[in-house]
Amino acid sequence: MKLKKKMILIVSIATAASMIVGGFVMMVILRRSMLRDAYSEAAVNAVDFFAGFERRLENGGKERDDSSLVLIYKGLDNWRNVIFKGEQEIYNITVFSRGEMERVAYRSDVGDTDSDSREELEYEDGLYIVNAKTVGDYDLYRLYDITDVHGRIRSMIVTYVAVAVSMLLVVILVAAFALRKVLNPLEVLTEATNDMARGDYSRRVEVTSKDELGSLAVHFNDMAEAVEQNQRSLRESEEQKTLMMGNLSHELKTPMTAIAGYAETLLTTKLSEEQQNEALYYIYSETNRLGRLSNKMMRLLSLSEGDVVEKADIDVVELFQGIQEAVSVKKKEHSVEVETSSDAETIHTDGDLIRDVIINLVDNAIKASEPGGTVKVAWKDNVLTVRDEGIGIPEEELTAITEPFYMVDKSRSRKEGGAGLGLSLTKLILEKLGASMEIRSVVGEGTEVLIRGIG
Repeated sequence: MKLKKKMILIVSIATAASMIVGGFVMMVILRRSMLRDAYSEAAVNAVDFFAGFERRLENGGKERDDSSLVLIYKGLDNWRNVIFKGEQEIYNITVFSRGEMERVAYRSDVGDTDSDSREELEYEDGLYIVNAKTVGDYDLYRLYDITDVHGRIRSMIVTYVAVAVSMLLVVILVAAFALRKVLNPLEVLTEATNDMARGDYSRRVEVTSKDELGSLAVHFNDMAEAVEQNQRSLRESEEQKTLMMGNLSHELKTPMTAIAGYAETLLTTKLSEEQQNEALYYIYSETNRLGRLSNKMMRLLSLSEGDVVEKADIDVVELFQGIQEAVSVKKKEHSVEVETSSDAETIHTDGDLIRDVIINLVDNAIKASEPGGTVKVAWKDNVLTVRDEGIGIPEEELTAITEPFYMVDKSRSRKEGGAGLGLSLTKLILEKLGASMEIRSVVGEGTEVLIRGIG
């Protein structure tokens, strides 16, 4: 059952229950009030009769026989009056016996207090109550017809039931209309949820109120935004991995082809010792490049999958000494000096990761430098700077150089054994460390890389 139907059913049941209970209480009160009025009117009527009979009796009735008293009695009222003297019936033209009347009679002269609960006598579709009084040797009974009172009560109940049913129908119609309007945002949310389940993560809902449904719409939009962002990130990650694998396959193709060619030449062709050494050296150098490429790819993948960052206080002097040792061979090959300086003793970061960052940046700076150049590495004012005096990078390529396998000078990079993964790895490491990287470069003057947010 849908929520709207459930709420209409609940409202209808609650309304019907309140009408039934309220109507029952009201009917009980009105019935009691109407019967009490009827009892009071009957008592007044009986008192007048009893007083009149008593006056006539006092004016000589005691000296008359019972037959003459009947005339007095009949003269006072009609057949509703009944008179007994002892066990003798003096006047009674009703169908009721003395015992029946006495059983239901109300006697105010003997302290009868149960005036709100009276038994009734039924005769020819009529209902009667009885008031009684003893006057001298006579027992007088006065019957009072309350049939019309019960008729009015029944008519009132029928009228109330009709009104209650009409009101219930009106409540159901109003509730259905109101709930349709109130629950419309939920239907919109349901449609939006279905759209998201089918893959439309751009779906949003309009916030039309400031109540709980409006708050739900706001939270739904926030959730949809987060889901869409997550899907976008996953899609971009997959696209990046696909591109990376495609570029990797392309990068592997060239050295593997060369290695296979030189190996086949060595196996099938008789070469001089110098030619053999040249082929073996090329195979050796390309194999080393493939190893480096493989290590960097594994590093990228491990960082992408959530490699743990463990920060600690790192001694800057020891860090820079390790950098000097790591690039010692490279700087000798290119005849480039590496200078380091720092205004702090320690850096609070992950030692292994920041070492990879600096080595990648220094390695690139050495490759870009001319023989006799200098690469400067400095830690000052909580900013790590790596500066070279090399060939520089064109401005239009600055935004792309951190993409995997992107190389500004492809021929020079391959000659140096690069694959365009260094800055990609650096960018990913810095994201893990919560740091940012800024690259400034002028063609022909050199490049400066500034890293902020470390330590």
